[in-house]
Amino acid sequence: FSALYLALSALPLSRSPSHLAAAQSNLTSLAGTWSSGSGAVVTGPGFADPMNNNRPFIYPSNTGIAYSFTDDGYFETAWYRFQANASKPACPTAMLYWQHGTYTVNSNGSLSMNPAPFREDGRIQTENPCTPQTAVLAEYAEFEMWDRWEIKIDSHHEAYSLQAVRADLGKLPRLFLTVRPPTMLPTTSLT
Repeated sequence: FSALYLALSALPLSRSPSHLAAAQSNLTSLAGTWSSGSGAVVTGPGFADPMNNNRPFIYPSNTGIAYSFTDDGYFETAWYRFQANASKPACPTAMLYWQHGTYTVNSNGSLSMNPAPFREDGRIQTENPCTPQTAVLAEYAEFEMWDRWEIKIDSHHEAYSLQAVRADLGKLPRLFLTVRPPTMLPTTSLT
């Protein structure tokens, strides 16, 4: 774990239900499963099985990200991304990660996601067809903060959309509400 993660996970955070933030500046509750793009990446048993170290991920048909939130302060996130390799175009790196934990809507409107309660459950897998060991699996737990986030209706898709901004990554891809209640693995320690 990084020193930043350890420092941030030790901060006392007050729990605040998602519907309070929704009432202040958003059109609907944060509770539900939100997915980017085609919706191929989802949370829950359709993406991850952290108890199966031989095959912890179910590969989606497309890349993307997904987040799920409950009204009582739990989150789950799933990412499937590729990183290009300009010097060896035939050697892109695929990355899948999944984690869950608790979240807090802070008094300034930011949203903090803390995997510390279940830090042993998170998984990250990288794959590169051009390396001696093509797939590498490790535990994964990363504190995440959305500095700003907004739920509105996307007029093109006629659906709720969630736009989040992280200080370290900038704008995340727009997420669309796909299901409510959220599709998640149990909100307890799994491993």
